[in-house]
Amino acid sequence: MVVEIELALFINLCLNSFIIKLSSLFLRENARMWFLSSLLASIIAVILPLFNLTVIFKVIIAVCTCNIITVISFTIKNVKKFVITFTTILFVTFLFGGGCYAVESMFGALPLIYICLIGTVVFVVTKIILNYQKKKDMIAKYTYNVILKDGDKTIYEEGYLDSGNILYDNITKKPIILVTFEVFNRLYQNINYINALTKNFDKSLVKDGHFVKINSIGSGTSILVFTVDEMVLNSERSFKNVAIGLSFSSFDKSFGKKVLLNSSLI
Repeated sequence: MVVEIELALFINLCLNSFIIKLSSLFLRENARMWFLSSLLASIIAVILPLFNLTVIFKVIIAVCTCNIITVISFTIKNVKKFVITFTTILFVTFLFGGGCYAVESMFGALPLIYICLIGTVVFVVTKIILNYQKKKDMIAKYTYNVILKDGDKTIYEEGYLDSGNILYDNITKKPIILVTFEVFNRLYQNINYINALTKNFDKSLVKDGHFVKINSIGSGTSILVFTVDEMVLNSERSFKNVAIGLSFSSFDKSFGKKVLLNSSLI
């Protein structure tokens, strides 16, 4: 009996910890004293079945438990913040309960350890989704509509403002905007990927073309830097004679953008 109570307490502690951690991701706020909140909620969950309470009383106690977690683990500045936090915790709690209910509907009553495993799966999957959405929102926040103009060519792309891109052309002293080969090739169709990668081409074919030594881009020692007549950001800001660097570092896979803006331009 003691072992079963200890196991139930441990599993509830794990599940409540998952609930608080996921709630903090939803709220984008670090939960404080999360272990204490989890422990108190777990003790209540283990003790509750010992009493012959009606459904109404169980619901009231569950609501009170959510209130305890809300007050202890999160900063409550006003009524609106309390409602949002409380609702989020309640939603995440139902998310875990829904996962367990769905499995039990298919396979029947489950041992406590299986419930813990289901909770772990729900936690991991939800965390991956939330982190992905957080990264997507961050990228969207620093994304700009970019127009590159050079001669009779105009290229429309989206660019990501990278605070880590502080590259400068040591010849022109201008900040360098990085582009993928796909963007470069739309300006210079006569230079193929292999030749560009191996630097086996006549750089005089590229406007103001020269190589700049770079230590932080991929594995190469230098990148091709050239000039375009104009770059326009969000149809508002215009820059003349912009230095463009050809990068093979695959930053487009990380940010989903083919243009990496220099932090000094914004």
